[in-house]
Amino acid sequence: MYDLSLDEMRALTVQRMKFALRMPLFKRALQDLAKKSKNFVSRTLVIGEVVTIVDVATSVKCGVTYWLFGGTILNLGSPRHVTEWLPALQEQKYTGMFAMTERGHGSNVKRIQTEATFDFATQEFVIDTPCENAQKMYIGNAMSGNYAAVFAQLLINGRSQGPHCFIVPVRDENGNLYPGVTVIDMMYKEGLNGVDNGILIFDKVRIPRENLLDKFGSVTPDGQYHSSIKNKNTRFNVMLAALTPSRLAVAFQALGSMKLGLTIAIRYSHSRRQFGPEDKEEVKIIEHQTHSFRLMPHLATVLALTFASRYAGALLDEDIFQGKELTRSRSLQALVAGLKAYTTWENIHCLQDCRECTGGMGYMMENRISGLKCDTDVLVTFEGDNIVLLQVVARELLAQYAKQYKEKRLFALLQSWGTPAMDWLRTSFLAFNRDTIDQLTFLLKAVNFRERVLQRSLVARIYYKVVNKHEDFFFAWNSCLYHVTSLSLAYTHRVTLEQFSLAVQSCPDPVDQALLMKFCLLYGTKLVFQERAWYLEHKYLSPLASVRIRNQLLHLCDSVKNDALRVVSAFNIPHTILRAPTAGIPDPQASGASYPAPAEPPAGQEARAQRPEQRAKL
Repeated sequence: MYDLSLDEMRALTVQRMKFALRMPLFKRALQDLAKKSKNFVSRTLVIGEVVTIVDVATSVKCGVTYWLFGGTILNLGSPRHVTEWLPALQEQKYTGMFAMTERGHGSNVKRIQTEATFDFATQEFVIDTPCENAQKMYIGNAMSGNYAAVFAQLLINGRSQGPHCFIVPVRDENGNLYPGVTVIDMMYKEGLNGVDNGILIFDKVRIPRENLLDKFGSVTPDGQYHSSIKNKNTRFNVMLAALTPSRLAVAFQALGSMKLGLTIAIRYSHSRRQFGPEDKEEVKIIEHQTHSFRLMPHLATVLALTFASRYAGALLDEDIFQGKELTRSRSLQALVAGLKAYTTWENIHCLQDCRECTGGMGYMMENRISGLKCDTDVLVTFEGDNIVLLQVVARELLAQYAKQYKEKRLFALLQSWGTPAMDWLRTSFLAFNRDTIDQLTFLLKAVNFRERVLQRSLVARIYYKVVNKHEDFFFAWNSCLYHVTSLSLAYTHRVTLEQFSLAVQSCPDPVDQALLMKFCLLYGTKLVFQERAWYLEHKYLSPLASVRIRNQLLHLCDSVKNDALRVVSAFNIPHTILRAPTAGIPDPQASGASYPAPAEPPAGQEARAQRPEQRAKL
């Protein structure tokens, strides 16, 4: 879409969204969403990943209309709301928006300033934007949507019951704005210009009392507020917890982006030749050590995050299917928050290396990597700023630590005293006889050690500041944010490596299992290598072991580079979707950018020639 005008990009995105939603697969997914059928979360997440590979803007547009607007009705509304609103949404009789972010409050949603005042006489809520900071900003589908799920402070007799969500009509079926609604086009952005973002302003817009999504809090005709959750902060956290699946959906979108970028870069690197011995053919650029060193760790990370994200999706499915409120699964919320932050940051680093590893061709828009970079950069901000999300992770880890002391105080104290000694013994040179650095066991223990030490360190720091120095908790926490984010990422790294390891163990195909084990070792080695200074500081690694870790990383990158084509082929991205001339996919409109396709079949294929086809799908 890079050669279209803004209006043309938006029109094409709408056409693509409508086309996709008419497909049987999507129709079934929307029906499963409404019914909360078994495994509907996992299926929908993978669909979002696939649509991202085709076109990021279409994926986001579908996500806004169905995951966010539809999901909000499903998770915050009553059965009456679901029956009234979702069938028409599924039939594309109207489109929706998700209006939470304001000019003055993005991450701190609890302090939003849009107001919803109950009018007892008319049995209506009055939706109002009282000041400039209360304007709803960056609202997707703003220039064409019919209804918005608007988060506002619920006011009854001048008293706020905290943020609640309301369905507010914005346009009629002919596209005309309703009285009191103002929409301002935010025009061009860094990317995602197929998505029409805008600003929503409400001037005393009246909506029926029934338009309050009242699963967690309702208002009776006589103006009485009722909720089974009495504490406003707890009630608000419950509402946000219900939106956890959409946060994981962003991680899946980032995964789709990385898989596409790596497929293009790896195919290019197996066909492009540059430099070599005198009087001989130039070698493929994947043969250059620094080239494989830049791409192979990203490929290993994508595999690891695929298994970890699907694990989180399965947990969500299980809880939702069993009717559990997600607010009770705080550990799952923390896992999803950590995966969203980790995956979207990895996407940025991955695409930058893919762009550099495809040279000038990677800078051309027809080869898609540059467009992916622009379109997916905002994923680090979608559904919560990553730094804020990592604080959600750390708070849960500290809560678990405190609960351990409260429930088993003596045992926990003994364990706390004993664990550092065991960690020290394990790091002695004698310990290498048990777990050598080229074993997955060593790498798993290393990431566990890092998480434990960072957790104890953060607890000690905050305890000292709050108890000994009598600092306000906000300032104590703020002064520890570096350690907070370090702990949260260490936790996410540990869970991701563990899930990769479990996936390898459960792989039924011996050839695939052997290949996945190499990539699992590569991913674990990468985690230790990138934090080798920290491990040296804490004497978990000796200088000699640190050198071995580096050499092992380089060796593993070299050993898997010829298997990389086989792995990206398992992503099952059709050539018609790949659409990148530099990846060996001809394009009549960009013939000068075309490169020959890499040699087929990829390395390792001969080993499966004598066996039935058991192609892995990643």
